[in-house]
Amino acid sequence: MFGGRAHRFFRRRHALGGLVGVVLVAATAVAPRVAVGGHGPADCDRTETIRVTSSTEKAGVMAQLVDRYNDAGRAVAGLCGHVQLSARTSGATKNDLAEGMKDPPQVWLPTSSMWTSLLAQEGHGDLLVPEPAHRSVTRSMLVIAMPQPVAETLAQHGAPLATWKDVLDLAQKGWSAYGRSEWGKFVLGRDNAETSTSGLAATVATYLAAAHATGTATTPTSDWLNDPDVVGFVHGIESSVSRYGDEAVLFMQQIYDAEQKQDDAAYRPYVDAIVIQEQMVYLYNRGAPGGDPAQMSDERQPRRPLRVVYPQDGTLELDHPFVVLASATPTQRRVAEDFYRFLVEDDQQRLFADVGFRPLPASSTENDEHDKPDEHDGQSTATRPTEQLVRTLGIPADQAPALVPVPDGKLLAAMLENWDRVRRKARVLLLLDVSGSMNEPVDDPDKAVDATKLQLMIPAAERALKLLDDDDEVGLWTFSSGPAYTEVVPVSPVGTVRAALQERLRGLRARGDTALFEATQRASEMMTANADPERINAIVLLSDGQNTERYPGDAKALLAALDPGTSDTPVRIFTVPYGRADNADVGTLAEIARLTRAAQYDARNPLDIDAAFVRVFRNFG
Repeated sequence: MFGGRAHRFFRRRHALGGLVGVVLVAATAVAPRVAVGGHGPADCDRTETIRVTSSTEKAGVMAQLVDRYNDAGRAVAGLCGHVQLSARTSGATKNDLAEGMKDPPQVWLPTSSMWTSLLAQEGHGDLLVPEPAHRSVTRSMLVIAMPQPVAETLAQHGAPLATWKDVLDLAQKGWSAYGRSEWGKFVLGRDNAETSTSGLAATVATYLAAAHATGTATTPTSDWLNDPDVVGFVHGIESSVSRYGDEAVLFMQQIYDAEQKQDDAAYRPYVDAIVIQEQMVYLYNRGAPGGDPAQMSDERQPRRPLRVVYPQDGTLELDHPFVVLASATPTQRRVAEDFYRFLVEDDQQRLFADVGFRPLPASSTENDEHDKPDEHDGQSTATRPTEQLVRTLGIPADQAPALVPVPDGKLLAAMLENWDRVRRKARVLLLLDVSGSMNEPVDDPDKAVDATKLQLMIPAAERALKLLDDDDEVGLWTFSSGPAYTEVVPVSPVGTVRAALQERLRGLRARGDTALFEATQRASEMMTANADPERINAIVLLSDGQNTERYPGDAKALLAALDPGTSDTPVRIFTVPYGRADNADVGTLAEIARLTRAAQYDARNPLDIDAAFVRVFRNFG
């Protein structure tokens, strides 16, 4: 429909979707049953289990709710229900469903019905059971969140961030215009629009704000997405993106971990702002950035809480739909219906509120014709904030944020296609360990002959590199000993070196010792000297061992050389510890990622290397 580039986009989406693992977060034993509406033990002909996949940001509260449900003793017409829960990002689940997931769940709880619209737009609407409109289990708003020192700095200069246009101005001016020249450029954090709801919603909101700011269109259509003024507005915001996180929960944890280690004298925010759900800001400010409600406590609260902005030029309310998949049997659908009725009961809605969500209006839980937001000039009325949100985020109880209309599937698909063109491009160096230990075999119970770590790494790197566009840039270095590092392919446009990269990767051989520290320093120096300010400049560093070659000052000296202090770093180093923890220098690699404001991706089980590489490369678009 969109031509050759669309085929490349959906090819990339397939690579993204197929490698995200399912994490089981709750599966409890079946409790004694009581009939729904009754008070005694129920007679169950049998117990029916349904599998439910939830978006990751509400996985913690859903685990509690699943335990409640499984312990509640509910039954429907002699059928007892049991729920098993897994968690994964909404976009990854959508992509896998579109590609023919082999064993799909019976119920899907994405963050937004935008994903079901995209699934239908791609021709897979038959995978979903038709449901009443606006069938939600909870609600949340998209916000721009800033560390308190950032918000205070802007307020002191009479320029509080209030709109997407303000984000664009910050991206263009940098911090020197606000008395913090040592902070350098304004740094925005946001997730990948192809896998994360906050990333998709950020794309929608910025495009609609661009149309409004430039006077391009009053009614959104795909025709104006290529308008030069719209493209310039969206690309201007994207130019400040430090990286595209692969999962919002992990991104928030990384911001929290960095904040905990920052002292006031050398404070430089991990990111200056992040586009995220307000519920995740609530958990962050309560000390549970990873999404686990059990971690909320006064002792864990950050010293510099996040302040929220509901952009005056438009934001979105995320509807958290309850979606039954067509693969569910009739009896599984009956259990699914009972589970939905359970989730919208008052007790469960209060638990959603306790972890930062906006419970459904009371009228929406009274019957199966679920609430339809009031419409006015194409915009909806937001669900009112809870007392918990008012208290923790400092927002008014009568808040009335400006909501933009949620696009239909056709416009969403067009926005994603165009975002892939205007997103910030990447300049990436792949720095791979080829020391002798990479020849060690990896125990794989599914294979008759075990592959070596090197043999597993090579095809994983090849698949991850397919996620880069032809106009991104990439290079390949390896390291072992004698010499410490080798430039295999210089950093070049991907379109010109894709075939050469594949050939050189397949020709890699493992030998020698591990010059981890020197190779990392030299790679950082080269990438810093040649950094392109218009691109995400990054190193992807994989190592399976400790540094064994002489390096003056050892790890402490290397970390000091990489530490940008109060400035932003020009080159982010994403690290992948590979192989057993007693071999890989997990601690040093983690500190390298933290100091350069990147992230570490775990492949200590070498069989996870595919997923680890894909997650790394999502940071580049």
